[in-house]
Amino acid sequence: KRPRVVILGSGWGGNTLARRLDKTLFDVRLISPANHFLFTPLLPSTAVGTLEFRAIQEPVRTIPGLGEYYQAKAQRLDTQGQRVECVDVFKNRTFDVKYDYLCIAAGCKTHTFNTPGIAEREGKEVFFLKHLYHARQIRNRVLECFERASNASLAREERDRLVSFI
Repeated sequence: KRPRVVILGSGWGGNTLARRLDKTLFDVRLISPANHFLFTPLLPSTAVGTLEFRAIQEPVRTIPGLGEYYQAKAQRLDTQGQRVECVDVFKNRTFDVKYDYLCIAAGCKTHTFNTPGIAEREGKEVFFLKHLYHARQIRNRVLECFERASNASLAREERDRLVSFI
């Protein structure tokens, strides 16, 4: 019986480990709410339309020899019992995954440094760029601003404001 390696996260660390581990020696399982690896350095290119969104993501199920993939969030670790308690992202169902070895390669949230108004304005005037949906939000907002600026009845100042991006 091969020892089970459970990897939390499908980002740079988790994806690389899952691909490089020798599957003849280990039973590799991956737990992540994201069912793909995202090549984040190219996210700005998707936001402006240079690249399509699908060009910068790789499904985790393409990892050769992957024992199992769980689209879930890890909620608790039982280090004594060597179990990860997970919650399914679709049905909110709780389940456990046993492990012999555990790798925690989960990502992190964007830090706003408690700047007033940032959290409340996210997705409106404030856009982060860490996930595909962020790039989509930015692309949609830019297109919306161009469409609004094309209105001939707008004052010059309003048109200039709509097509100015920081």
